[in-house]
Amino acid sequence: MNPLINNLVEMLIQMFLYDLEVMSNKWMYIPLLIPILFYVCFFLLKWGILLAPLWLPIRLAFKN
Repeated sequence: MNPLINNLVEMLIQMFLYDLEVMSNKWMYIPLLIPILFYVCFFLLKWGILLAPLWLPIRLAFKN
């Protein structure tokens, strides 16, 4: 595999594992679920941007 793609996949895996670790912390759920709601919004925005090189060309290719 291309070293650039390999490094990118490794970075994405590390970032996803970090996000899972943050979401599994007890303090995210204790104060009325407010922290987890904000983190989920941040998570969706962050991964939408990080995975844009994958989904954007597909979306543009199938756009009518």
